[in-house]
Parts: sequence; C-alpha cells; structure tokens
Amino acid sequence: MTHSSILNSRSKLLLLLACLAFALAGHSIAESPEGITWPEGQLLPHFQTPADALDAIAVQSLTPDEQLTFAALAGHVNRKRPRIWLIQRRSEEGWDTWLETCNWKLGETFNYRNKFDLVARYAGEVRGLVLYDPSKNAHLRNMAATVAGLRKALPVTESTLERLRDQKIDLPVLEDLSQLELPTAIDVYEHLHEHYWPECEKRFLLSARPAGRGGDYHHTRDLAAACGAAAVWLDCREPAERELFEKFLADMPAGDAVMLGWYTTERSGVTTATKYGIGTMPADHFMNATVFAGGNHDVPVPEVPPTPPLENKLYVCMFYSDGDNIQYVQHAMRRIWDRTAEVRGQMPLSWTISPGLVDIAPGLLRYYRSTATPNDCLVCGPSGMGYLMPVNTLWEEGAPLGTMLDSEPRMTAYAKLTSRYLQRSGLRVVTVWDNLTEMQRRVYEHNCPSLLGVTVQNFKDDPSVRSSVVNDRLKFERLAICYCGSQEHFQRSLERRLARHDGSRPEFVSYQANVWEELQPEKLVKLAEELKRQHPQLEFVRADHYFQLQAEARGQ
Repeated sequence: MTHSSILNSRSKLLLLLACLAFALAGHSIAESPEGITWPEGQLLPHFQTPADALDAIAVQSLTPDEQLTFAALAGHVNRKRPRIWLIQRRSEEGWDTWLETCNWKLGETFNYRNKFDLVARYAGEVRGLVLYDPSKNAHLRNMAATVAGLRKALPVTESTLERLRDQKIDLPVLEDLSQLELPTAIDVYEHLHEHYWPECEKRFLLSARPAGRGGDYHHTRDLAAACGAAAVWLDCREPAERELFEKFLADMPAGDAVMLGWYTTERSGVTTATKYGIGTMPADHFMNATVFAGGNHDVPVPEVPPTPPLENKLYVCMFYSDGDNIQYVQHAMRRIWDRTAEVRGQMPLSWTISPGLVDIAPGLLRYYRSTATPNDCLVCGPSGMGYLMPVNTLWEEGAPLGTMLDSEPRMTAYAKLTSRYLQRSGLRVVTVWDNLTEMQRRVYEHNCPSLLGVTVQNFKDDPSVRSSVVNDRLKFERLAICYCGSQEHFQRSLERRLARHDGSRPEFVSYQANVWEELQPEKLVKLAEELKRQHPQLEFVRADHYFQLQAEARGQ
C-alpha cells in the first residue's frame, strides 16, 4: 500500500491534481532525438521521455555486485530512452509512490529467479563486459563501474559471468581487471586516475562507498554509467587519500561541476570539494536518476502571495532542513510533506530543497510546487548549487576549520552557477553552511541578482557568524538557532526576543528546525498558535516575505 492511501481527503485531492498535471505535461512535450541533452552550462544531463512501460527489478533480488551490473545496464539502456526502473521496496515514501505521481507504469517485473532475462532483453544495447574481482579489493568495484561506463559495458564478477554464459548471453569481455594487484584504495584510484580518468566525464564525479555497512552499489550509479563518469571512494580524513581526491577535483571545472554521492564523513569531504569551488549533491540513497531526469523539465514557479504590510511586530521565519540532500527530497521529505498536508497550510514554513532537481529530477520539484500551500515557501539548501562549505566553524576529525574557499575566481564561478540554477528553479533565498567571509558575501551579492536573502548558520553561538547587508541590498542573516530540535529550546529563545520587543519598530528573527527531531510541523504549528495568542505582536512569515519586509524596514 502506498503512503498516499493514508492521506486525508484534501491531500488526496492535491495528489490527484498533481498526477493529472504530470500526465498532461508528459504528453505535451515533443520527442527529442535519441540520447541525452547536455548543453554547455547545464550541470547534469536531461534524458528522453520514459517509455510507456518500464521494465523493473527489485534491488533486493540482487547481490551487491549484481546491483552494480544492473545499475550499469539501466544507465546504458536509459541513455537511449528510459526503460528500466530499479525497485527499492523499503523506500520511506512507498516504493511506487513516485511512479503513481509521475504517471509512470511498470511493464514486466523481474526477480531473483529470472533476473538475467532482463540482461538478455537489452544485451544488444551494451558492447560487452568488464570483469573484476572484488575479493582482492572492494574498491575495484568502483574502477570496474567506471570502466564499464566508458566502454558501454556491464561490470561483472566471475560468478555473474558464468550465469550470463549459462543463459546464453554471449557478451565479450572488453577489459579484464580481475588480475590487477592493487591492494589499497590509493593503489586503485591512482590506477584509475592514470589510465581512465582522462576519458571520464568531468562535469560530475560519483563518490560511492564500495563495501561494508552502508555500501552503495546502485544509487546514482545508473547516471554515472550513462555519462561515463568516474566513481571513487577516498577518505578525506587521511592526508594521502585527500591529496589523491584533490587530483580529481583539480581537473573539474569550478562553476560547471558537482559531486554526487557522499563521503566517509560530512565535513572532511564537503570541505575538500569546496576548496575547488565544487558543491556536493548528497545522493547516496537517490534512486533511478536516469528515469527521473527524463521527460518534461519545465517547473512552473507559482505566484508568490502578497507580502503582508510592514508593522511594528516581531517577524519570525522558520526554515526546515535538509533539502540539499536529494535522497531526502525523494524519500523522507515526501513522507513528511504528505503527512502534514493540512498542518502546512496553517502557518508559514520555509522548506529547503535542491535547485539541481531541475536537471536530475524535475518531477520531484514539480510535485512539491504543485502541492504547496500559500504558506509553504521553497528555499535553496546549503549553499546554492550543491552543498558548499565556504567557512567551516565546527570541528570534525580530519576536517580543517576556517575559510575553505579563498579563491575569488572559484567562488565567483560557484556563485554564477548558483544564480543560473536559482533562476531556473525559482528559488530566491539561500541557506549557507556555515559562514561567509566578506569576499564571499560580496561575490554572492554581485553574481546572484535574484537573491532576496541568505541565512548563515550559528553553531554554538559562534561569534564569527554574524549578520550583514551587502551593497545596501542583500541581507545575510545569522540564524538565532540552527538545527533546533527541541520545542523548549525554541520557545525559550523566542520568548526572550519577545520580552525585548517594545513594539516601537519591526524586528526580525529566524530559526532552522531540525526535521529529524522533536520540532516537527505538527508540534510547531500548535506551539506557534499558543505563542501568538499570548503575544499578538508575533508574526510568522515565509522566507521570501521575511527578507522583503526587512528590505522595506531598511527603506529599500
């Protein structure tokens, strides 16, 4: 049963209207030529309209190494036209929820008994096989997947090769990596960098864990295979591995490149990519990129409700994390969003989301746009087009503190990329982790003319994180609390601000609520109603209204 089956009547109506919009949109676009569309300035490729019926296989039917094989198959086949769907039956939102929303149908569904029939069906669309032996080193999975993407081949182990032969699938072995003796991660990725990286797509790089708990054997690997992008897994806490990772990053163009996947630790990985002006789209649990990137890429931007009149009130803006994670947008956010359909309309809430969805999954962004209430405002997650950390204020093992991006040309390239994607996605507020130097703020203001405002984190009341207005236009606002998970913590902070507010002028305060903890929308709405009854001068507003009212209060 899908999650939509338990929605209230209003939510069901919204879902029905959204599905109708998707269906009409899908039939209104003309078929494009065979292959992907990837013009200069577009960060990720667009695929053709998905087939009327998608062949499907559940990843639970596959071993880890078979997941690599079938993800590559999906990438190569879907590059021509999306026809293969990978089923994740334990998805938070319900395994078929997005299929229903996007009006996509499944054709034949394969399982562990007949899975190689799916390979046989599409064997004519791949050129051969890349053989590897993960028992020698699990990182060889990433090398094999990379080479298979370049050769339009399938990465296979010896046991998979035997199964294919048993099924009379006679694909030639194009490259045999099984005899390589590369005992460490550095050995593997130095070999990859020297022998294969020059051929690889440089506009994105996949960082995917190839073994162990949380191993990533299929998420976003279809997109890497379709595009000939490399897959690596280097631990940036280790100086030698970080140095090797930087050799890859140095070849990627700032302002026209992004990292996909995730890292051994958040801050060690994100800060390393940041040094090169490259953001990260967390995608280590994102499914079926080559299908979601297909079809209609128009994302209508709804009209913004009228800004309320400026009064001598205390204006409060509430932001929700963690929308820069595109897997969160695909999975947990959908569950939370649908569950709170009625609640969301009762007070203004600002939801972070990734502007890169206009490329990799426009249908997700269209769904949230089409089912948003006038009190829901979508804003850009950190820190623009991909998770960048211009200044790191929190200690984490192996991650440096302080300014991460001191190159103004790279900062400018990232800001220009961000501006393009803000305009395409219709997002006008950015949340930045953790802080910004004077140079970085100036670059944002100069290169992002559509921005209304920017928030900066306030971890542990760090005094270096401060508010400012650049060029009498763009407000950079220090959050009162970031990642607030406690109702008591939020209420105490807000009541202190209310006690100081004398009603002689408008004042402003913003908070970020941790979507994973206590301050869920249902509890936040009840608390806001109670506080407003006690304090008539309190006013909750959307993020865009929040910064527009501040500009008006400054006389702009």
